[in-house]
Amino acid sequence: MKATIKDVASLAGVSVKTVSRVINNEPNVRPAMQDKVNSAVAELNFKRNPLARGLRGQNSFIITLLYSNPNPSYVLELQNGAIEQANAEGFNLQILPCDHTNKNLVRNIESIIAHSSQDGFLLTHPLCDNEEIIALLEKNNIPFVRISPFHHKHSSPYVLSDDHLAAYEMTKHLISLGHTDIAIIKGHPDYGATHKRYEGFSRAMKEMNLEVDDSLVKEGLFTFESGETCARQLLTQEHKPTAIFASNDYMAAAVLKVAAQMHVKIPANLSVVGYDDAPVSKQIWPSLTTVKQPIYDLAKHAVQKLIRHIKKQDFDDIESKFQCKLVLRNSTSPKM
Repeated sequence: MKATIKDVASLAGVSVKTVSRVINNEPNVRPAMQDKVNSAVAELNFKRNPLARGLRGQNSFIITLLYSNPNPSYVLELQNGAIEQANAEGFNLQILPCDHTNKNLVRNIESIIAHSSQDGFLLTHPLCDNEEIIALLEKNNIPFVRISPFHHKHSSPYVLSDDHLAAYEMTKHLISLGHTDIAIIKGHPDYGATHKRYEGFSRAMKEMNLEVDDSLVKEGLFTFESGETCARQLLTQEHKPTAIFASNDYMAAAVLKVAAQMHVKIPANLSVVGYDDAPVSKQIWPSLTTVKQPIYDLAKHAVQKLIRHIKKQDFDDIESKFQCKLVLRNSTSPKM
């Protein structure tokens, strides 16, 4: 039989109201009292029921993650981080995929607000840059936190990783290996990360007095199929690159496939790098040199910000920026 809040209060020797204050992280509870309640919670393996709490009060204790992203590993990592933090703070996470190109997108979100209960929203890119969605949430007084926005002009809190710096450092790494004819396969134009990564790439090339050749810049869509198309164009044209920077690992994996079909040896004849450190980057051969984003931690921090926003508590800063790191594997080598 599941323990109740009354059981916790009885074991701790405090009132039910005190237990409620402690498990909801309310201020001005003496540390000794917190210790008693937390010990009782642990001993009884007490689990809070967010839905029941929502029925009794004004909050639903549900937050909603909205995403439109073709990268399954990114979405999974984001979900796992958000779920862990939400559960730790007594909230449930509702996960809703949506198509950012759908002309009825805002109407669909309006319907979600009207027919379900949530205390706040997590908006992933590119939804977090959609001014109509932001206006809709503000109109309904619903707190929200943006994940990896491209535009920072809005005053709502947001979290992001430093895509510009990571792309800059990866490009500098390729240049340090002697590569000068470096191609880039950009991501979907609707995503802010696409532009930040390209800006970082361009900055590194410029600083090293290398020209960005338009024939070596291709536009993908963050999908394996688009990466395959771009790779075939790059490896059949007259001016061929000695290195390719794909803006995510799925497109980079597609480059490896096309290179194998065309008998281009990697990394001896072509160095390839990706972005995200998705599982596929370790599952293929040669394994991919890539950029690891702290997606899990980023999602947890976004939930922390949102819940503080919901509770009208202060947070340290509107922006929280996370650093990425290069992961060097077998798909790169010095230019022959």
